[in-house]
Amino acid sequence: MKIRLRYLAFFVCLIILISILRAQVSSSAETKGSYFKTLQQTLIKDGFDQAWINSLYSKPEVYFETEGVSRFLVHREATLNYDQFASPDSIQRARQYMQTYKSILENTEQSYGVDKEIITAIILIESQFGTLMQGPSTLNILSTMASLANPNIRNMLWKEATRSRKLSRKRYEKWAQRKSKWAYIELKAFLKYTAKEDIDPSAVYGSYAGAVGIAQFMPSNILAYAKDGDNDGKVDLFTHADAIASIANYLKYYGWNADINRAKAEKVIFRYNRSTYYVDAVLKISDLLNPNKAKVGDTPDPLITGLSLH
Repeated sequence: MKIRLRYLAFFVCLIILISILRAQVSSSAETKGSYFKTLQQTLIKDGFDQAWINSLYSKPEVYFETEGVSRFLVHREATLNYDQFASPDSIQRARQYMQTYKSILENTEQSYGVDKEIITAIILIESQFGTLMQGPSTLNILSTMASLANPNIRNMLWKEATRSRKLSRKRYEKWAQRKSKWAYIELKAFLKYTAKEDIDPSAVYGSYAGAVGIAQFMPSNILAYAKDGDNDGKVDLFTHADAIASIANYLKYYGWNADINRAKAEKVIFRYNRSTYYVDAVLKISDLLNPNKAKVGDTPDPLITGLSLH
């Protein structure tokens, strides 16, 4: 009798435990599904097709990207090792790249007036000639950051992202509110771009900041400056011809020309990536690739180079 009672008690406890676990799983799934609920409503309100948005965000590969956004939260440009791109090995790879895409680079330089060495240097730093592009999902990164406009979502990420990092709540709130507005603009641009080019948004991967392709363009820049370099009727920044033409078009728009001096060159490159370390690295690589074309003229702009620690 005692044995039967023990078995009965065991099965009752087991049933209770299973019920609790099921409730927790259901609650967790509901919470996960609600991360982007407000975001979806905002996108639909802003003109995106409701059926398409609901279908897109119901995919299992679309989820809240805690890890990637946490990395972006603590990103510091000064900690990046830009010297690696000017190493003999990197310069040799750059020369090989220029030989492989010689025709495209020369035609682009002629059409846009942008030095092929500068374009090559940017592609080396941004994606190491297209070999480093498979980071987190661009849709997940931008959706996660955009959803931080919701205080509840912001609070959830705060608990997750700051467990192993020293970060004040005040600084986090300021960052999250600023980035959520920026990310929403980029998310809308990304969805417009992928719809226009008939690309599955959930199949595009890039940086933890949401940059895409060989040239690492943000989606708003894709819409504004990206070019169809190989004339195949599509803009695909995962192809070298389109990436090369898009970089050249971007730099030309901000003032690059065939006779540009170094001071002006620094300002234009600074528009591509607002980092003095980045500007220094691009120009250094370009000089190493072709010392005869090193930019000369005015002294470097103190507003830019004065900030550099190099």
